[in-house]
Amino acid sequence: MAADLAAKKKEWNACLAKSGGFPGKCEKLEKDLRGASKASGVDSCVDETIALMKCTSSGSRANGCAQAFLAMRECNRVGGRQLVAEGAGYAPAPGKMGLFTASAGSLAQSSPPVRTLEGMQEFGQDYAKSLGVMPGEVRF
Repeated sequence: MAADLAAKKKEWNACLAKSGGFPGKCEKLEKDLRGASKASGVDSCVDETIALMKCTSSGSRANGCAQAFLAMRECNRVGGRQLVAEGAGYAPAPGKMGLFTASAGSLAQSSPPVRTLEGMQEFGQDYAKSLGVMPGEVRF
């Protein structure tokens, strides 16, 4: 059963690679993979893969697709998900708290800062100062 699932996932991934970013072109293989995944009780990360492909090929790409990448990463962990979505943030998955420090729960529930040009420039200036490079100074 596991070999059948692995073969279906490999075939679906090969189709996706040739689809030009349109997962709908592999719909039949996707349905076969979903069925095999459900029968074996193993998550094949189909939803996460499609969400990531859609995000990276749409206008959402400008925002970095962080949520889609995180969902894909967590789905593909060998030992299972370590973080799960909880409200606007994330929390350690059930049974995985031992992998984190006591303060990790509050860190995982935080949300990333909004990306702005000013924010990136401010960070760059602060970082340069921490390295001894003063504003307006250039070192190569």
